[in-house]
Amino acid sequence: MIATRLAPRQRFRLRILIAFLVVMTIPYGRQLLTSPTAGQDFRAFFAAATVVAEHGNPYNWPTLYAVESRLYDSPQHLKPGDAAYYEFLAYPEGPWLAFGLVPLTGLPWQAAAWIYGLGLLVIMLAAAFTAFQLCGWPRRRALQGAVLVALSAIGFINLFMGQVGIVVFGGFIAAWWLASRGNGWLAGLLLTTAWLKPNIGLPLPLVLALMLPAVVGRRMIAGFLAGSALAFGAAALVLGGGFFDWPLQIPRMWQAVQGLQPDMASIESFAYPGLHGWPKTVALLLTVLAAAAYLLWAIRRTTDQRVRGLTFLLIWLAALPFVQSYDMILLVPMVAVLLGSELDGWRDPLVEATVWAFVTLPLCYFLGFRLGYFNGFTAIPMSLLLIAWHRRMVTRRRPAVLEAAAA
Repeated sequence: MIATRLAPRQRFRLRILIAFLVVMTIPYGRQLLTSPTAGQDFRAFFAAATVVAEHGNPYNWPTLYAVESRLYDSPQHLKPGDAAYYEFLAYPEGPWLAFGLVPLTGLPWQAAAWIYGLGLLVIMLAAAFTAFQLCGWPRRRALQGAVLVALSAIGFINLFMGQVGIVVFGGFIAAWWLASRGNGWLAGLLLTTAWLKPNIGLPLPLVLALMLPAVVGRRMIAGFLAGSALAFGAAALVLGGGFFDWPLQIPRMWQAVQGLQPDMASIESFAYPGLHGWPKTVALLLTVLAAAAYLLWAIRRTTDQRVRGLTFLLIWLAALPFVQSYDMILLVPMVAVLLGSELDGWRDPLVEATVWAFVTLPLCYFLGFRLGYFNGFTAIPMSLLLIAWHRRMVTRRRPAVLEAAAA
Protein backbone atom coordinates (compact mmCIF):
# COMPACT_ATOMS: atom_id res chain seq x y z
CA MET A 1 0.00 0.00 0.00
CA ILE A 2 1.06 3.54 -0.65
CA ALA A 3 0.67 4.57 3.01
CA THR A 4 2.18 1.67 4.97
CA ARG A 5 4.35 3.88 7.22
CA LEU A 6 1.79 6.55 7.97
CA ALA A 7 -0.05 6.87 11.23
CA PRO A 8 -3.62 5.52 11.07
CA ARG A 9 -5.18 8.99 10.83
CA GLN A 10 -2.92 10.12 7.98
CA ARG A 11 -3.34 6.77 6.21
CA PHE A 12 -7.13 7.11 6.41
CA ARG A 13 -7.05 10.63 4.93
CA LEU A 14 -4.76 9.49 2.14
CA ARG A 15 -7.10 6.62 1.32
CA ILE A 16 -9.92 9.15 1.04
CA LEU A 17 -7.88 11.05 -1.54
CA ILE A 18 -7.18 7.87 -3.52
CA ALA A 19 -10.85 6.84 -3.42
CA PHE A 20 -11.90 10.33 -4.51
CA LEU A 21 -9.59 10.26 -7.54
CA VAL A 22 -10.76 6.77 -8.53
CA VAL A 23 -14.41 7.88 -8.37
CA MET A 24 -13.55 10.97 -10.46
CA THR A 25 -12.78 8.70 -13.41
CA ILE A 26 -16.55 8.46 -13.96
CA PRO A 27 -17.16 12.19 -14.65
CA TYR A 28 -13.79 12.40 -16.43
CA GLY A 29 -14.82 9.64 -18.84
CA ARG A 30 -18.22 11.19 -19.40
CA GLN A 31 -16.69 14.56 -20.23
CA LEU A 32 -14.19 13.04 -22.65
CA LEU A 33 -16.91 11.13 -24.49
CA THR A 34 -19.73 13.70 -24.53
CA SER A 35 -18.37 17.23 -24.12
CA PRO A 36 -18.35 19.32 -27.33
CA THR A 37 -15.18 21.06 -26.11
CA ALA A 38 -13.11 17.87 -25.66
CA GLY A 39 -9.74 18.22 -27.36
CA GLN A 40 -10.23 21.94 -27.90
CA ASP A 41 -6.53 22.80 -27.90
CA PHE A 42 -5.63 19.71 -29.92
CA ARG A 43 -8.06 20.82 -32.60
CA ALA A 44 -6.15 24.08 -32.97
CA PHE A 45 -2.91 22.07 -33.23
CA PHE A 46 -4.49 19.71 -35.75
CA ALA A 47 -5.74 22.63 -37.84
CA ALA A 48 -2.25 24.18 -37.74
CA ALA A 49 -0.79 20.86 -38.92
CA THR A 50 -3.33 20.82 -41.75
CA VAL A 51 -2.23 24.32 -42.76
CA VAL A 52 1.39 23.17 -42.79
CA ALA A 53 0.45 20.09 -44.84
CA GLU A 54 -1.17 22.46 -47.34
CA HIS A 55 2.03 24.57 -47.44
CA GLY A 56 0.53 27.45 -45.51
CA ASN A 57 1.52 29.51 -42.46
CA PRO A 58 -0.15 28.27 -39.23
CA TYR A 59 0.45 31.65 -37.59
CA ASN A 60 -1.67 33.49 -40.15
CA TRP A 61 -4.97 33.89 -38.32
CA PRO A 62 -7.28 34.17 -41.37
CA THR A 63 -5.73 31.03 -42.90
CA LEU A 64 -5.99 29.09 -39.65
CA TYR A 65 -9.56 30.30 -39.08
CA ALA A 66 -10.61 29.07 -42.52
CA VAL A 67 -9.14 25.61 -41.87
CA GLU A 68 -10.71 25.36 -38.39
CA SER A 69 -14.11 26.26 -39.84
CA ARG A 70 -13.69 23.72 -42.62
CA LEU A 71 -12.69 20.94 -40.23
CA TYR A 72 -15.02 21.49 -37.28
CA ASP A 73 -18.01 23.68 -38.20
CA SER A 74 -18.79 23.31 -41.89
CA PRO A 75 -19.32 19.49 -41.89
CA GLN A 76 -22.19 19.84 -39.38
CA HIS A 77 -23.31 23.31 -40.53
CA LEU A 78 -22.58 24.72 -37.08
CA LYS A 79 -23.06 28.43 -36.43
CA PRO A 80 -22.11 30.76 -33.55
CA GLY A 81 -24.39 29.98 -30.62
CA ASP A 82 -24.54 26.24 -31.27
CA ALA A 83 -23.20 24.18 -28.35
CA ALA A 84 -20.73 22.33 -30.58
CA TYR A 85 -19.59 25.40 -32.53
CA TYR A 86 -15.81 25.67 -32.53
CA GLU A 87 -14.73 29.21 -31.76
CA PHE A 88 -11.53 30.32 -33.44
CA LEU A 89 -8.45 29.39 -31.42
CA ALA A 90 -5.04 30.68 -32.42
CA TYR A 91 -1.91 28.51 -32.51
CA PRO A 92 0.83 30.01 -30.28
CA GLU A 93 2.94 26.87 -29.77
CA GLY A 94 6.23 26.23 -31.53
CA PRO A 95 5.90 25.13 -35.18
CA TRP A 96 7.45 21.72 -34.46
CA LEU A 97 4.21 20.51 -32.89
CA ALA A 98 2.36 21.23 -36.13
CA PHE A 99 5.14 19.49 -38.10
CA GLY A 100 4.89 16.43 -35.86
CA LEU A 101 1.12 16.17 -36.32
CA VAL A 102 1.22 16.37 -40.12
CA PRO A 103 1.21 12.53 -40.51
CA LEU A 104 -2.11 12.45 -38.64
CA THR A 105 -3.83 14.95 -40.93
CA GLY A 106 -4.84 12.13 -43.28
CA LEU A 107 -7.16 10.82 -40.53
CA PRO A 108 -10.44 12.27 -39.26
CA TRP A 109 -9.63 14.70 -36.48
CA GLN A 110 -11.48 12.53 -33.93
CA ALA A 111 -9.25 9.52 -34.64
CA ALA A 112 -6.15 11.73 -34.60
CA ALA A 113 -7.25 13.15 -31.22
CA TRP A 114 -7.46 9.69 -29.64
CA ILE A 115 -4.02 8.69 -30.97
CA TYR A 116 -2.55 11.97 -29.74
CA GLY A 117 -4.29 11.67 -26.35
CA LEU A 118 -3.02 8.13 -25.77
CA GLY A 119 0.48 9.33 -26.59
CA LEU A 120 0.15 12.13 -24.03
CA LEU A 121 -1.09 9.68 -21.40
CA VAL A 122 1.93 7.43 -21.92
CA ILE A 123 4.31 10.40 -21.68
CA MET A 124 2.57 11.70 -18.54
CA LEU A 125 2.73 8.35 -16.75
CA ALA A 126 6.35 7.69 -17.72
CA ALA A 127 7.50 11.21 -16.81
CA ALA A 128 5.61 11.30 -13.49
CA PHE A 129 6.95 7.85 -12.53
CA THR A 130 10.52 8.94 -13.34
CA ALA A 131 10.06 12.25 -11.49
CA PHE A 132 8.97 10.45 -8.31
CA GLN A 133 11.93 8.09 -8.56
CA LEU A 134 14.33 11.01 -9.08
CA CYS A 135 12.89 12.47 -5.87
CA GLY A 136 13.78 9.30 -3.97
CA TRP A 137 10.48 7.42 -4.04
CA PRO A 138 10.67 3.60 -4.18
CA ARG A 139 9.58 2.01 -7.45
CA ARG A 140 6.15 0.75 -6.42
CA ARG A 141 5.19 3.98 -4.67
CA ALA A 142 6.45 6.02 -7.65
CA LEU A 143 4.20 3.98 -9.95
CA GLN A 144 1.21 4.59 -7.70
CA GLY A 145 2.05 8.29 -7.54
CA ALA A 146 2.22 8.49 -11.34
CA VAL A 147 -1.26 6.96 -11.65
CA LEU A 148 -2.60 9.47 -9.13
CA VAL A 149 -1.08 12.33 -11.13
CA ALA A 150 -2.92 11.12 -14.23
CA LEU A 151 -6.17 10.95 -12.21
CA SER A 152 -5.75 14.42 -10.72
CA ALA A 153 -7.52 17.48 -12.08
CA ILE A 154 -4.25 18.70 -13.61
CA GLY A 155 -3.71 15.40 -15.40
CA PHE A 156 -7.29 15.23 -16.64
CA ILE A 157 -7.33 18.81 -17.92
CA ASN A 158 -4.13 18.19 -19.88
CA LEU A 159 -5.67 15.14 -21.56
CA PHE A 160 -9.08 16.76 -22.02
CA MET A 161 -7.62 19.81 -23.75
CA GLY A 162 -4.82 17.93 -25.53
CA GLN A 163 -2.14 20.18 -24.12
CA VAL A 164 1.46 19.95 -25.33
CA GLY A 165 2.79 20.93 -21.89
CA ILE A 166 2.95 17.19 -21.16
CA VAL A 167 5.61 16.83 -23.86
CA VAL A 168 7.61 19.69 -22.29
CA PHE A 169 7.26 17.98 -18.90
CA GLY A 170 8.40 14.68 -20.40
CA GLY A 171 11.43 16.31 -22.03
CA PHE A 172 12.41 18.00 -18.77
CA ILE A 173 12.16 14.83 -16.67
CA ALA A 174 14.02 12.77 -19.31
CA ALA A 175 16.75 15.43 -19.41
CA TRP A 176 16.96 15.39 -15.59
CA TRP A 177 17.29 11.59 -15.64
CA LEU A 178 20.07 11.73 -18.26
CA ALA A 179 21.91 14.56 -16.52
CA SER A 180 21.81 12.72 -13.19
CA ARG A 181 23.68 9.92 -14.98
CA GLY A 182 26.33 12.25 -16.34
CA ASN A 183 24.99 12.62 -19.90
CA GLY A 184 24.70 16.40 -20.08
CA TRP A 185 24.86 16.65 -23.88
CA LEU A 186 21.83 14.44 -24.50
CA ALA A 187 20.04 16.16 -21.63
CA GLY A 188 20.51 19.50 -23.36
CA LEU A 189 19.28 18.04 -26.63
CA LEU A 190 16.07 16.82 -24.97
CA LEU A 191 15.53 20.20 -23.35
CA THR A 192 14.87 21.68 -26.81
CA THR A 193 11.30 20.41 -26.29
CA ALA A 194 10.99 23.61 -24.22
CA TRP A 195 10.57 25.52 -27.50
CA LEU A 196 7.20 23.82 -28.06
CA LYS A 197 5.84 26.05 -25.28
CA PRO A 198 8.56 28.54 -24.34
CA ASN A 199 6.53 30.53 -21.81
CA ILE A 200 6.79 27.54 -19.44
CA GLY A 201 9.75 25.72 -20.99
CA LEU A 202 12.50 28.32 -21.31
CA PRO A 203 13.54 28.24 -17.62
CA LEU A 204 14.10 24.47 -17.68
CA PRO A 205 17.76 24.52 -18.84
CA LEU A 206 18.58 26.93 -16.00
CA VAL A 207 16.54 24.83 -13.54
CA LEU A 208 18.59 21.78 -14.46
CA ALA A 209 21.83 23.76 -14.30
CA LEU A 210 20.97 24.91 -10.77
CA MET A 211 20.02 21.39 -9.70
CA LEU A 212 23.07 19.60 -11.13
CA PRO A 213 25.80 22.24 -11.65
CA ALA A 214 28.67 19.78 -11.36
CA VAL A 215 27.19 17.42 -13.96
CA VAL A 216 25.47 19.66 -16.49
CA GLY A 217 27.73 22.61 -17.31
CA ARG A 218 28.97 23.16 -20.83
CA ARG A 219 27.82 19.81 -22.19
CA MET A 220 24.15 20.53 -21.48
CA ILE A 221 24.43 24.04 -22.86
CA ALA A 222 26.13 22.71 -26.00
CA GLY A 223 23.42 20.08 -26.47
CA PHE A 224 20.65 22.62 -25.96
CA LEU A 225 22.20 25.11 -28.37
CA ALA A 226 22.84 22.43 -30.99
CA GLY A 227 19.29 21.09 -30.72
CA SER A 228 17.84 24.60 -30.83
CA ALA A 229 19.87 25.53 -33.91
CA LEU A 230 18.75 22.38 -35.70
CA ALA A 231 15.11 22.92 -34.72
CA PHE A 232 15.08 26.60 -35.71
CA GLY A 233 16.81 25.86 -38.99
CA ALA A 234 14.26 23.18 -39.90
CA ALA A 235 11.35 25.47 -38.97
CA ALA A 236 12.72 28.37 -41.02
CA LEU A 237 13.26 26.02 -43.96
CA VAL A 238 9.65 24.80 -43.88
CA LEU A 239 7.88 28.08 -43.05
CA GLY A 240 10.22 30.59 -44.62
CA GLY A 241 9.40 34.13 -43.50
CA GLY A 242 6.27 32.87 -41.78
CA PHE A 243 8.51 31.44 -39.03
CA PHE A 244 9.05 34.96 -37.70
CA ASP A 245 5.31 35.34 -37.07
CA TRP A 246 5.57 32.80 -34.24
CA PRO A 247 7.10 35.10 -31.55
CA LEU A 248 4.17 37.50 -31.99
CA GLN A 249 1.50 34.96 -31.05
CA ILE A 250 1.64 35.18 -27.25
CA PRO A 251 1.45 39.03 -27.07
CA ARG A 252 -1.28 39.03 -29.73
CA MET A 253 -3.34 36.51 -27.78
CA TRP A 254 -2.68 38.37 -24.53
CA GLN A 255 -3.95 41.60 -26.07
CA ALA A 256 -7.01 39.81 -27.48
CA VAL A 257 -8.06 38.47 -24.04
CA GLN A 258 -9.94 41.09 -22.05
CA GLY A 259 -11.98 40.73 -18.87
CA LEU A 260 -12.15 37.20 -17.47
CA GLN A 261 -8.89 35.34 -17.95
CA PRO A 262 -8.65 31.91 -19.62
CA ASP A 263 -7.96 29.62 -16.66
CA MET A 264 -5.00 31.52 -15.25
CA ALA A 265 -2.92 29.70 -12.63
CA SER A 266 -0.25 32.31 -11.89
CA ILE A 267 -0.82 34.58 -8.92
CA GLU A 268 -1.41 37.59 -11.18
CA SER A 269 -4.96 36.27 -11.69
CA PHE A 270 -5.87 37.55 -8.19
CA ALA A 271 -5.63 41.17 -9.35
CA TYR A 272 -4.65 41.48 -13.00
CA PRO A 273 -8.03 40.73 -14.68
CA GLY A 274 -9.77 43.32 -12.49
CA LEU A 275 -7.46 46.16 -13.54
CA HIS A 276 -7.46 48.28 -16.66
CA GLY A 277 -5.00 50.58 -18.43
CA TRP A 278 -1.66 51.45 -16.86
CA PRO A 279 -2.45 49.97 -13.40
CA LYS A 280 -2.56 46.58 -15.13
CA THR A 281 1.02 46.94 -16.34
CA VAL A 282 2.19 48.35 -13.01
CA ALA A 283 0.64 45.42 -11.11
CA LEU A 284 2.38 42.93 -13.39
CA LEU A 285 5.76 44.69 -13.05
CA LEU A 286 5.45 44.81 -9.25
CA THR A 287 4.59 41.10 -9.14
CA VAL A 288 7.58 40.18 -11.30
CA LEU A 289 9.96 42.41 -9.30
CA ALA A 290 8.76 40.98 -5.98
CA ALA A 291 9.14 37.45 -7.34
CA ALA A 292 12.67 38.20 -8.59
CA ALA A 293 13.68 39.67 -5.22
CA TYR A 294 12.32 36.65 -3.35
CA LEU A 295 14.00 34.25 -5.76
CA LEU A 296 17.42 35.88 -5.25
CA TRP A 297 16.95 35.75 -1.47
CA ALA A 298 15.82 32.11 -1.54
CA ILE A 299 18.65 30.93 -3.80
CA ARG A 300 21.24 32.69 -1.62
CA ARG A 301 19.72 31.31 1.56
CA THR A 302 19.68 27.62 0.67
CA THR A 303 22.71 25.51 -0.10
CA ASP A 304 20.72 22.58 -1.46
CA GLN A 305 21.04 22.51 -5.24
CA ARG A 306 17.75 20.71 -5.82
CA VAL A 307 15.86 23.28 -3.78
CA ARG A 308 17.50 26.08 -5.74
CA GLY A 309 16.49 24.69 -9.12
CA LEU A 310 12.93 23.78 -8.17
CA THR A 311 12.44 27.12 -6.39
CA PHE A 312 13.37 28.91 -9.60
CA LEU A 313 10.85 26.85 -11.57
CA LEU A 314 8.11 27.44 -8.99
CA ILE A 315 8.64 31.21 -8.91
CA TRP A 316 8.74 31.39 -12.73
CA LEU A 317 5.37 29.65 -13.05
CA ALA A 318 3.82 31.57 -10.16
CA ALA A 319 4.82 35.08 -11.22
CA LEU A 320 4.48 35.24 -15.00
CA PRO A 321 1.18 35.80 -16.81
CA PHE A 322 -0.39 33.34 -19.22
CA VAL A 323 0.48 30.29 -17.11
CA GLN A 324 -2.60 28.05 -16.97
CA SER A 325 -3.85 25.11 -14.92
CA TYR A 326 -2.52 22.41 -17.25
CA ASP A 327 0.96 23.96 -17.09
CA MET A 328 1.10 22.97 -13.42
CA ILE A 329 2.10 19.44 -14.51
CA LEU A 330 5.66 20.80 -14.25
CA LEU A 331 5.19 21.14 -10.48
CA VAL A 332 4.96 17.37 -9.87
CA PRO A 333 8.61 17.20 -8.64
CA MET A 334 7.91 19.91 -6.03
CA VAL A 335 4.90 18.03 -4.68
CA ALA A 336 6.96 14.80 -4.65
CA VAL A 337 9.72 16.46 -2.60
CA LEU A 338 7.22 18.04 -0.19
CA LEU A 339 5.52 14.70 0.44
CA GLY A 340 8.83 12.82 0.72
CA SER A 341 9.63 9.25 -0.21
CA GLU A 342 7.93 7.97 2.99
CA LEU A 343 5.07 10.49 2.66
CA ASP A 344 6.08 12.22 5.89
CA GLY A 345 4.94 15.53 4.40
CA TRP A 346 1.36 14.27 4.52
CA ARG A 347 1.42 14.95 8.26
CA ASP A 348 1.67 18.69 7.53
CA PRO A 349 -1.89 20.08 7.15
CA LEU A 350 -0.64 22.73 4.72
CA VAL A 351 0.88 20.10 2.42
CA GLU A 352 -2.30 18.04 2.60
CA ALA A 353 -4.41 21.11 1.80
CA THR A 354 -2.13 21.89 -1.14
CA VAL A 355 -2.52 18.40 -2.59
CA TRP A 356 -6.32 18.53 -2.24
CA ALA A 357 -6.40 21.98 -3.81
CA PHE A 358 -4.44 20.74 -6.83
CA VAL A 359 -6.72 17.75 -7.41
CA THR A 360 -9.97 19.73 -7.13
CA LEU A 361 -9.82 23.51 -7.63
CA PRO A 362 -8.59 23.54 -11.28
CA LEU A 363 -11.95 22.02 -12.21
CA CYS A 364 -13.75 25.17 -10.99
CA TYR A 365 -12.84 27.03 -14.17
CA PHE A 366 -14.29 24.28 -16.35
CA LEU A 367 -17.47 24.24 -14.27
CA GLY A 368 -17.91 27.95 -14.97
CA PHE A 369 -17.34 29.18 -11.41
CA ARG A 370 -16.32 32.79 -10.82
CA LEU A 371 -16.09 35.36 -8.03
CA GLY A 372 -16.50 38.75 -9.67
CA TYR A 373 -13.64 39.06 -12.14
CA PHE A 374 -11.77 36.13 -10.53
CA ASN A 375 -11.90 32.74 -12.25
CA GLY A 376 -8.27 31.61 -11.97
CA PHE A 377 -8.92 29.06 -9.23
CA THR A 378 -5.64 27.22 -9.84
CA ALA A 379 -3.91 30.29 -8.41
CA ILE A 380 -5.13 29.09 -4.99
CA PRO A 381 -3.20 25.78 -4.98
CA MET A 382 -0.29 27.63 -6.57
CA SER A 383 -0.25 30.05 -3.62
CA LEU A 384 -0.55 27.21 -1.10
CA LEU A 385 2.36 25.44 -2.77
CA LEU A 386 4.46 28.61 -2.57
CA ILE A 387 3.80 28.92 1.16
CA ALA A 388 4.40 25.22 1.84
CA TRP A 389 7.62 25.22 -0.21
CA HIS A 390 8.85 28.35 1.60
CA ARG A 391 8.16 26.85 5.02
CA ARG A 392 9.46 23.32 4.44
CA MET A 393 12.24 23.84 1.90
CA VAL A 394 13.56 27.40 1.88
CA THR A 395 13.47 28.44 5.53
CA ARG A 396 14.82 25.14 6.84
CA ARG A 397 18.53 24.57 6.54
CA ARG A 398 18.23 20.83 5.80
CA PRO A 399 14.64 19.58 5.88
CA ALA A 400 14.19 15.93 6.82
CA VAL A 401 11.83 15.43 3.90
CA LEU A 402 14.55 16.55 1.50
CA GLU A 403 17.13 14.28 3.09
CA ALA A 404 14.85 11.33 2.35
CA ALA A 405 14.45 12.48 -1.25
CA ALA A 406 18.19 12.87 -1.71
CA ALA A 407 19.04 9.50 -0.16
